[in-house]
Amino acid sequence: MFSNIAVKTYLIGFYANSGSVLHLSTKISCNIDYLVHSFVLQNKSLMSVATSRTGTEDARILIDHSKCTACGLCVKVCKDFSLLLEDKTLKINPKPLFGCIGCGHCVAVCPYDAITVEGRTLSASDYSVLTFPEKPVVFENLFPFLLNRRSIRDFKNKPVEQALIDKILSLSSTAPMGLPPSDVSVMVINGREKVREFSFDFIDMLGRMQWMVSPFMLSLMRPFISKDDYLVFKSFVLPMVSFFTESRNRDENYLLYDAPLAMMFYGNMSDPADPYIAATYATLAAESLGLGSCMIGSVGPFLKNTGKDFKKKYKLPAKMRDSIIVIFGYPQVKFSKTIKRSFAKVEYC
Repeated sequence: MFSNIAVKTYLIGFYANSGSVLHLSTKISCNIDYLVHSFVLQNKSLMSVATSRTGTEDARILIDHSKCTACGLCVKVCKDFSLLLEDKTLKINPKPLFGCIGCGHCVAVCPYDAITVEGRTLSASDYSVLTFPEKPVVFENLFPFLLNRRSIRDFKNKPVEQALIDKILSLSSTAPMGLPPSDVSVMVINGREKVREFSFDFIDMLGRMQWMVSPFMLSLMRPFISKDDYLVFKSFVLPMVSFFTESRNRDENYLLYDAPLAMMFYGNMSDPADPYIAATYATLAAESLGLGSCMIGSVGPFLKNTGKDFKKKYKLPAKMRDSIIVIFGYPQVKFSKTIKRSFAKVEYC
């Protein structure tokens, strides 16, 4: 759930504020389990981590002792230390790390159906027994599927059926998240005309603030921004805004390409990566359903600090954090080749 760095930073800050001294050497810095366990033993229980959907509510762990064999699997997988074995009996730990966040690991791993977790949006009806093979997808099938996917910007003038929209949303909701329950929200723009209206509203907003991304403003900003940021603004942002505005004047939509369907994934208190991961799952769902898709990243950055009226019209939060748009539709063209991609660098430490 948390990165090593995040846990270390939290522990160091807590001990510093409480007057304790915690010496971390390079040799033991990777031993997070040891540090966290020490932290749990020495400090009182904390409230569960907050989300926009649950506040600081703890999930409730219910144990059916008539089924429990005290095998300890649930204790092993719970990294909040919400469960413990005492006198060969499974008990709820009065001093967990944060409080049960409702990840469901303990429920999922229990072979005897002895645990239920409720609260933080979870209920008993949310759990189901796995019914597919242990490895439903093998690498030899998955790799070509991912390799053949391409970003699609040319779509047939054909609506995407509601049943397919529901499947895309259902699959993308399974995406990993920094903290459950997911804080990712989705705005669905269904229909070519609605997508065009959204696009032109956004481009009109850009036109009203075009002076902010003009060559003159860029020259004023140059002493205060890095060389890399300057090059991005000069080579991409400025030409992009000008192109969107000019093409909109010709009644052409090069923002969302008049797709028949678009979805904006955005977060509030979520991990910054959560909307992008959910959007990635949505593109894979679309591919499996015979649809093309493309991520559009040019909208989100502008909505972080601007666009009050625009966000109000589309029922977006006044304070936007990270967001990404995905467009969907039936592809107009078919590709016959794939392209090998690579990372900038891969290093083993």
